[in-house]
Amino acid sequence: MKKRVLAAIASIALVWGCASSGAPAQTEPARQATSGPALYVARDADSAIYLYGTIHLRRDGEPWGSPDVEAALARSEEIWTELEISPEAEAQTQQLAMQSGIAPAGRPLSSWLTPDENQRLAATAQRFGLQAQQLEPLQPWFAALTLTVLPMMQAGYNPQAGVDRAIDAFGDANGKRMRAFETPQQQIGFFANLSPELQRQMLVEAIDEADRGAEMLDQMSAAWERGDVSALETLLNEQMRDEYPEVYAVLITQRNQAWVATLVQELGGSGVDFVGVGAAHLVGPDGLVAQLRARGVTVERVGAPG
Repeated sequence: MKKRVLAAIASIALVWGCASSGAPAQTEPARQATSGPALYVARDADSAIYLYGTIHLRRDGEPWGSPDVEAALARSEEIWTELEISPEAEAQTQQLAMQSGIAPAGRPLSSWLTPDENQRLAATAQRFGLQAQQLEPLQPWFAALTLTVLPMMQAGYNPQAGVDRAIDAFGDANGKRMRAFETPQQQIGFFANLSPELQRQMLVEAIDEADRGAEMLDQMSAAWERGDVSALETLLNEQMRDEYPEVYAVLITQRNQAWVATLVQELGGSGVDFVGVGAAHLVGPDGLVAQLRARGVTVERVGAPG
């Protein structure tokens, strides 16, 4: 597994932001990104659904929207995010993450690794202010995400400054009806139920490449800000789809299929919805935009050819 895949996996994990901090969400007004993140709208005769790909980790004060995004939010009656974003939901997520992320008795993290790998784990953990013993009670998937996301956070990326949280704050401040596609149990299960072989692979990769995650997230953020959906597809999905189909199927394909079914049902009614989900879910052949178009739904990019 190359670092590009693991960094993409970590960036897709909205649940991580809910489980890692109880700090308040950022609620500053949106600043416009340089060229504007991609925003789409799906329409039929009496309804519209705006589709906005988000970044789950951002640096404090970085742009989360644009005038087009704010106008779409203002017009919408319902706002969809991947998870409910509330203190109660986050407390539940933290509890579930710890329950699922703690190793069973007799299966500490070190037992997944060779002596050489354990030495590298200790060195990596120390480099980022941890002791290997602190990771010892964790399942491999949870330790891998910890070792990947922690350097991103130390580089200034903050789950509490993610675009999803700004969208949720806008909705709360403007009396919108907030809805969620998934539960914390589902999102944590995506990782906790990965095969043991893949969990170990993720862990070894995180040990050896932990300090490169922030650079990868810088590239993702720059592509997102300029609305470069082709670059996002390459960075977020392409290698994962081709080389790690189990992860891609669990994190992208299966979830998109479930969400598209919900969106088609929403289009069967009337009114305006806004959908803010991770950018990886909008782009590429399995993305929400392509899947809706394949079902005969008209989907256009707002403000630019799509």
